Amino acid sequence: MSNPYDLVVFDWEGTIADTLGIVLHVVATEANVLGFGDFDPQQARKFVDLGLVQALKKTYPHLTEPQHQQLLQSVQLAMHSRSADVCLMPGVRELIFQLHDAGINLAVATNKGHQSLFRALQAAGLDKLFKVTRSAGQVPAKPCPQMLEEIIAEYSGAAATTLMIGDSLIDMEMAKSVKVTAVGIDIYHQQEEAALKAAGALAVFDDYKQVADFLNLS
Repeated sequence: MSNPYDLVVFDWEGTIADTLGIVLHVVATEANVLGFGDFDPQQARKFVDLGLVQALKKTYPHLTEPQHQQLLQSVQLAMHSRSADVCLMPGVRELIFQLHDAGINLAVATNKGHQSLFRALQAAGLDKLFKVTRSAGQVPAKPCPQMLEEIIAEYSGAAATTLMIGDSLIDMEMAKSVKVTAVGIDIYHQQEEAALKAAGALAVFDDYKQVADFLNLS
C-alpha cells in the first residue's frame, strides 16, 4: 500500500524535541552534585505541568526547603547555560530522514517562538530539511489553524494529502478543524490515548517506528 501523504507537518516540543529530557538530565546532574540522590525519570515526567518549583518538590519530597531552593537555583543556572541544546525524541531523526528520502515535504507548526525554533533546527542539523515552518508570533497560536493552512498553501498542497504529527490536544484540534489527518505521538505516555483520539487523532503511537509503519516507510 502506498503512502497517501505528500506533506507531513510536525509539532516541535514533545514531538521532535525532547525539551523535558534536557531538563531531567540537568536535574539529575545537579542533584547528584549536591548529594541529593537519584530519581525516577518516568515518574518525574508526570510532574511537568506543575512547573519547575513544584515538580522538584514532588520529585525530591525528602529535601528541606533550603535544600529545595539550593537545587532550584542550581538547575536554573545550568539550564541557562544549556539554552541552545537540543535533545531529539527517540527515533524521530530517523523518521524525518526516511520521509525526506521518500520525497515527502516536511514542515513544523509550533507555538514556540520563530527565532528560537530556527536556532533549534540549526542546532539539531534539521534546518535544511524543514523548508517551511510556522511559529507563534508569525501567526495566531494553536489550536488556531492558520499556521497549518499557510503551510499547506506554501507547498501548494491539500488538506487531504497532509498529515499532522503532534503530542498534544491542540495539535489534534488544529488539524481536525481543517480536515487534516492527525496522529498522536506519546513516547513517554504523558497523554491519555483516549483524549488524543477524542481531540481528533486517527491513531496514537508510542514509537516512531510505528509511525514509519503507518506511513508504509519500513
